[in-house]
Amino acid sequence: MGEAGKPTDWITMKIDPEIFEELGVRDPEETKREMAITKKTRQVNKELKTDPDNVDLQLELATLMIDGANYEEAIKKLIAIRNKAPKNSRVYKLLGTAYVLFNHEEEALIELNRACELDPTDVENYFNLGGLYLLRDMFPNAADAFEKVIELDPTDTTAYANLAAAYDMLKFYDKEIIALRKVLMFKPEDKELRSALSNAYFHAGRHEDAIDAALCVVDIDDKDPQGYCNLGSCYSVRNMIDDAIAAFKKASELAPDYSLPHTNLGTLYANMGRPETAIKSFKTAVTLNSADAGAWMNLYTCYKDVGLMEDSQAAYRKYEALMEGPALASTGATEGENPSNIPGGVSQTSKYAGGGDMDGNQPGMESLADADADADADSR
Repeated sequence: MGEAGKPTDWITMKIDPEIFEELGVRDPEETKREMAITKKTRQVNKELKTDPDNVDLQLELATLMIDGANYEEAIKKLIAIRNKAPKNSRVYKLLGTAYVLFNHEEEALIELNRACELDPTDVENYFNLGGLYLLRDMFPNAADAFEKVIELDPTDTTAYANLAAAYDMLKFYDKEIIALRKVLMFKPEDKELRSALSNAYFHAGRHEDAIDAALCVVDIDDKDPQGYCNLGSCYSVRNMIDDAIAAFKKASELAPDYSLPHTNLGTLYANMGRPETAIKSFKTAVTLNSADAGAWMNLYTCYKDVGLMEDSQAAYRKYEALMEGPALASTGATEGENPSNIPGGVSQTSKYAGGGDMDGNQPGMESLADADADADADSR
């Protein structure tokens, strides 16, 4: 108990905002933030009455508009400021930010590039530009922007991670490995980065290193089913069959409703020439996740191999319906569903269990060693 006249030590717990939404009430933290924005806006407007030409105050007001999600008004305000101060780099940075948040990405690209031209030493300009390039799938440009961020600030760990993501999309796996190893010097216990490093090693054909990195992931979190799936895939390409099977089964034990370990296990059995055993795993996978087009296609191939032609055609019709369905093509599932039944909701329906793309492959029969070239970072 605290002494008289002195405050008692309290333990405060941050409540997830979603809880307030479920209860139908507003998050007090959000209300407090809005009140702070309103109070600051009144103060800035008051100062502008006595100094209406003060650009810094005008920019502060536009920033408050952005913070309050009043993007359209912020854009109008910033365009007016830009006309008066065309060499002010901060105007272009804020205008680009407002355009991004208002879903006007083309305009945002123009403004953020101009901000970089006017102030090539501002790290935020390049960081924001790199993020926009990632959003637009302009990965070479994103890599260039994040490389510039790191050149200006070699300790920016988020920039390293984003740079690695751009390199991954470009399939520059050696560069991705270097970027991830650098950021892991600052964040050695980051499970997601360790997993990304394992994936990069896997794609680069450095399977022993991939195994070491995957083992680090499960050492950090021995309850991570995706980590064990990745480890199983690494063991598979090294022909460490017993270890691979054990890893996939461990993932299933940790997450019984998780379909991917069964899909991966089925592919492993199929590659070993055991289609009957593979069928059992694939049937479990589609029972858990009926939207897994890759598992249905794998079933089609395995059924055909054992002479069950009616089952084979039925599986193919399931696969075909999923691939042609408008919901799958646009979102991967109907609203509220997790298409791949994966913790975190990462879609696997466009990949086969071994990691290969659906186009031009024979699922369940391809060599895992060959499949890694087209593997997706989350498909293992």
